[in-house]
Amino acid sequence: MLETYQLFKIFISSPGDVPNERQLAEQVINDVDNSCRDTLGVQVDAHSWKRLPPLTPKMSERTIQDIINEEVRECNVFVLILNKRYGSVEQGQTKSNTEREINVALKMLSEGSNIMFLSYFRDLHANDDPGQQEEKVIQLRNRLEKRGVFYRTYSSPDNFKTLFTHDLYHTILKYQVSTTKRKMLSQFWQFGIPEGATHPRLAIIYPPVDRYFMRQDNPDRFWLNRLVPHIVFEDFKALQKIEKTLRLIGFRDFEFFSVAGKPPDVEDRNRFWICLPRNEPARHQLSLYENKVLFSFKKRQLGAETRLSWESPSQKKNITICSPLGKYLTAQREVISGGEWTLGHGRIVAKDYAILARFSDKRKRRPMSHGSLKDYFIAGIRGLGTWGAAWFIDRRYPDFKDHFKRYDCDIQMLLEVVYRNEQIHDVRDVSKEPQSYFNQENDIRVIRARIKEHY
Repeated sequence: MLETYQLFKIFISSPGDVPNERQLAEQVINDVDNSCRDTLGVQVDAHSWKRLPPLTPKMSERTIQDIINEEVRECNVFVLILNKRYGSVEQGQTKSNTEREINVALKMLSEGSNIMFLSYFRDLHANDDPGQQEEKVIQLRNRLEKRGVFYRTYSSPDNFKTLFTHDLYHTILKYQVSTTKRKMLSQFWQFGIPEGATHPRLAIIYPPVDRYFMRQDNPDRFWLNRLVPHIVFEDFKALQKIEKTLRLIGFRDFEFFSVAGKPPDVEDRNRFWICLPRNEPARHQLSLYENKVLFSFKKRQLGAETRLSWESPSQKKNITICSPLGKYLTAQREVISGGEWTLGHGRIVAKDYAILARFSDKRKRRPMSHGSLKDYFIAGIRGLGTWGAAWFIDRRYPDFKDHFKRYDCDIQMLLEVVYRNEQIHDVRDVSKEPQSYFNQENDIRVIRARIKEHY
């Protein structure tokens, strides 16, 4: 069973001129852990570069950066403590470890990662000649202020302890009591645990770009130039959203696999399948549930559109849905022809339809410690729908409540995805809409009216 408590990892970043504050920060984290473990079901743990095992002398910058990337990215909270120093640069290096840690955390913020950045700056006396280290500290504080990133100033180590204690409790409670989202997502993410389970517990399987649709002059060379199969942009955005929601509930035992590289024992793991029209193993897996599944896709081919068939639970009949995406693109790109992709190509309105589903695998291939293995499916008629279905999990989680009739129940939803100006604008559940609604949304006159509505 997926534990409902969250392992809260805190990375402490600080140079050598704030040893008292670092010690106090670790003390506060230990005290908060003792308070929250039983009351809130939260385990709080401190991490930092200084707590890593001794490393080989003269390690390359790339290796140091890789280790720091891994450590910082595994944490929920990044705590920065600075006085006058920005960190010492060791011989043979170009950056201090503190600077590397800060850069990784700020990059995570810019990417929208689920990390809290808490920074504390010791009050500095006016100094006409602050020196290079102090000047970097001042510049960083100004940078954080411009970006709206949290920071505080403190007057003494004791003052820091008071501020950090308050902020850490507040941060944990914010995560915990954002618990409506965590609770809904925990109900959505249900994983069976087989006896002797292996890592990862959840395999997320995506299809690479099909060479058939690449139309490269030399398709073999296209693949040889890459370390891994190329991923469709929309599928990549979907993977990002899936990872975000899993980490929010404290679940990290997952891994991404391409269709060609899926683990041989995938049938003994929980599975999340990305796309159906381009993912043959996903379609095969879906056939296990043919007696209950409400949807099917006719695989897209050149010259023919993918069609989605949906059995409306409210109307007890099949509805055929085509994606209006191509018509939206044609209507808005009439003056932008061919060539390389530009920003103008993305600043448009578009619409697609998608499926979001979860089924319980009752085959009992191996003894289970808890529950049953799960198969999750997200699939758009086009790539936009796939991205939108993952966005729906992250942003429209309250809509799940009507689908949780009981624990371990199946979920099947038909979603309408609206894109606007390089991002998902909205996604809503249209599972109960009639055939006439989807026919209307494919009418070019309605499409042109929808475009005008957004501009």
